[in-house]
Amino acid sequence: MALKTSHRLVNLLGALALGVSDRMRSAVAEAMPMGGETAAAVIVIGHAPTMSIDQLSRILRLSHAGTVRLVDRLVERRLVEKRPSAIDRRVMSLALTTDGWQQRDELLALRRAALTTLLDRVAAEDLAAFERVAETIVAALPEDALSALTTCRFCDERRCTDCPMEAFGTLEPAGGPAAGS
Repeated sequence: MALKTSHRLVNLLGALALGVSDRMRSAVAEAMPMGGETAAAVIVIGHAPTMSIDQLSRILRLSHAGTVRLVDRLVERRLVEKRPSAIDRRVMSLALTTDGWQQRDELLALRRAALTTLLDRVAAEDLAAFERVAETIVAALPEDALSALTTCRFCDERRCTDCPMEAFGTLEPAGGPAAGS
């Protein structure tokens, strides 16, 4: 017989999710004060190079026009390049520049430091169990490659062995069936 999830546990999970998100966003905001989903855009473009503006828009849950403006700011700051897609020359694919990769590494280091301070408070014997529980919950979040990237838009994919997101594969290349400009 399965145990019923307590209302307190549900409440704690909600507070944990919000608190961790706030801590993470605050840490990366210092390095990238442009606000909004700008830091997430740099991280996710590095995770899935050659995505289109439309794909980025759907991952970040921004309007197409808002994403175009965000990408233009990143191009202006020389963090991102727009290139014609190899599949459909009318569609622009996005890639990080050398400065963009450096910015991404800095953002991920700040995220890691902010979250590590929270995990330092967890007893060593509880960390392995917490990692298993977190992996189970994270694996239950996405339904496809797009929602997987949305879930992991602040993740460092290089640090996640056996990433639950890999079960969904990758996005269609820019210019493919799911792409737009």
